[in-house]
Amino acid sequence: MVQFNTKDNEILVKLVFYGPGLSGKTTNLQKLHEMTDPTQKTDLFSVNTMEDRTLFFDLLPVDLGYVYGNSIKLQIYTVPGQVHYDSTRRIVLSGADGVIFVADSEKNKLHENVQSINNLYHNLQANRLNIKEVPLVMQYNKRDLSSALPLDVLNQKLNFRNVPFFEAVAIKGDGVLETFIEAVKQTVRYIFNKYQLSKNVKNVEGVIEKLEQSILATSAEAKKSAEAAETQAQSPDETFSPRVARGGRTVLKYTHSVQEDDRSSGDKLLQKALTSNMETARLYTDLKNSQAALLKKNEELSILYKQLEKSNSDNLKIRRFLESLVNFAGEAIITFNDLWVVQNWNQAAEEMFGYTREEILNQNINILFGQDQLTDLNKVLAFVVSGKVVKGFETKLQAKDHRQVPVNITFSPIKNQNDTIIAFTAIIRDLSFMSAIQKQLANLQRYEPLGYLMPSLLHQVREVSGSNGKLEGVLAAIETLTTDGNLDMVDLNHMVNTIQSVNDVLLEEKGIKWIAQLNQELTPIKAKPRVMAHALFNLFLNAVDSTDGMDDRRITVGTHQTDHDILLQLIDNGAGTSQADLGKNTENDSQIGLRIAAAREAIQSCGGAIRVDTSPGKGTKVTLKFKRN
Repeated sequence: MVQFNTKDNEILVKLVFYGPGLSGKTTNLQKLHEMTDPTQKTDLFSVNTMEDRTLFFDLLPVDLGYVYGNSIKLQIYTVPGQVHYDSTRRIVLSGADGVIFVADSEKNKLHENVQSINNLYHNLQANRLNIKEVPLVMQYNKRDLSSALPLDVLNQKLNFRNVPFFEAVAIKGDGVLETFIEAVKQTVRYIFNKYQLSKNVKNVEGVIEKLEQSILATSAEAKKSAEAAETQAQSPDETFSPRVARGGRTVLKYTHSVQEDDRSSGDKLLQKALTSNMETARLYTDLKNSQAALLKKNEELSILYKQLEKSNSDNLKIRRFLESLVNFAGEAIITFNDLWVVQNWNQAAEEMFGYTREEILNQNINILFGQDQLTDLNKVLAFVVSGKVVKGFETKLQAKDHRQVPVNITFSPIKNQNDTIIAFTAIIRDLSFMSAIQKQLANLQRYEPLGYLMPSLLHQVREVSGSNGKLEGVLAAIETLTTDGNLDMVDLNHMVNTIQSVNDVLLEEKGIKWIAQLNQELTPIKAKPRVMAHALFNLFLNAVDSTDGMDDRRITVGTHQTDHDILLQLIDNGAGTSQADLGKNTENDSQIGLRIAAAREAIQSCGGAIRVDTSPGKGTKVTLKFKRN
């Protein structure tokens, strides 16, 4: 009787091979094992006596896959063929859902076949199974023998129910799979109808067809690996019949000898032993499945452990990289907790304020702020504590030597995975480096003859700046760009970087994002440095003015080179202008047009060309082109 395992969503179906002794039942089962389990993962179980091969019991679990959420599994048995083991056959036949009767086609075995088929009907009835309803398939084995009886004779003597029959040579595997498939189809169809499973399955024949395809697919896979499997060595326990060269491994073997003078008590003992071993076989199968599941789980855990190790290693590398990135960043970076105690202090902060890491750690951040700045600091930190980022906070911080350092600070909260603030960070930019020159340039940049006024500006800045070494370097660079002289080799990248440096404060004040895309392999051009600086400053001022009123102000500068030319492009996302305005050359008419005219004249004097692409609301792109030396 079919068993429903609701815990594991399984339908267990019992199929029994029946027939006289030596008819080929075991050979059928072994060949079937080869055909349906190419990797030989499942095991065969046997119970034997000392008397030749008289008592034989096999259990072969076959998984036919999932059908509508339930795994259909077949448990296949053979019975002992000898007549005096009738009680054993009755036990094995108990609860059968389908029967395959294997008849011996040899002429002198006809009487044994008839005796065995009659015994089958008798034992089915003894197990309260309806002999007219139980699925039955006939197999006429050993059809390769010269003494084999004709099919019509076998059908007349054995096939009283006129059930499907198949010719077979089990030792070669001929007819084995066909017989088995037909028995499975009949049994599954019978079970679905008997237990009204068809109510939940709209297409029963579709399910049966799916099972047939599953068996055939598995058999095809086994056929491909058969040649390799034949070369494998076998132990003695792996052969159940001298006619079979290959079969499943025997993992359970019970041997019992029955004495003629103790037949009655021997049968009872044998029945108990058989029942016990059948249960042991099932438990063994369950144990093996559990072991396989455990091994698979261990493999998964091993993979997860390796992934975890790799993740930890990657996290450590990222952490070290981020620590190095913060420590050697160009800007001072300070981290402090909610008690305003300093927890991290990078190298740039040491250089800016003079405190070493050991001196400042665990100190209150107020050590950097004078009394005049504490009120503003508390207001700003109140926003940061609420989870907001504060950018562009300008103030003066106090260094270790009591110097007042003008700075621009960005405060940000640091949150954990639960979105809880656990610390704060301050990125500090030193504004003292450019403060003096920016004040002078802020007024000067509004006028056209910028390049001609630079020498005077440099003289005034030097008087203000004193001995600031960094400032002297910038001033020297600017002086190079604005010194009178003849044609010289000009590095456009250096000139662009200098313009950005001296206007850094202006760009920040106006909220303009400067994007430099410079070709580091750019070849210098031959031009007059002062004239080129004059032209580029005019174009820069035009871009700054054009972006007034824009939400996202951007200026992009790029340098490129081809085989023959050097190109410089300056692009803004400003309001743009009309081509008519570009043609005007008086300051009263258009300051933008005046600057373009002056820049064009300067570029042409250096042997270059200029092109301006602009229109109202579309921004402006200026392209400078020079011959490559």
